[in-house]
Amino acid sequence: MSSGATGGDQTLTTADHRILQYLRGGPEYPALIASHTGLHIPLVERRCKRLEAIGLLEPVSNEVIYRLTDRGRQITDSP
Repeated sequence: MSSGATGGDQTLTTADHRILQYLRGGPEYPALIASHTGLHIPLVERRCKRLEAIGLLEPVSNEVIYRLTDRGRQITDSP
């Protein structure tokens, strides 16, 4: 399930890559990320929290809307 790319010392999953790639288009709610990536909402919510913890996503406001950090964008730019 992991893809081999890392965020710091953590291996990113295929789901993580799908979430990060989707968010290149701009900030979004986890439910809409799930809808557009074909992932289940609870999985997206868990992975977004994890991606936030390792510095690849950041919340946009007090609502749960995520966007890529500069570091997250670098990961999506890598082959």
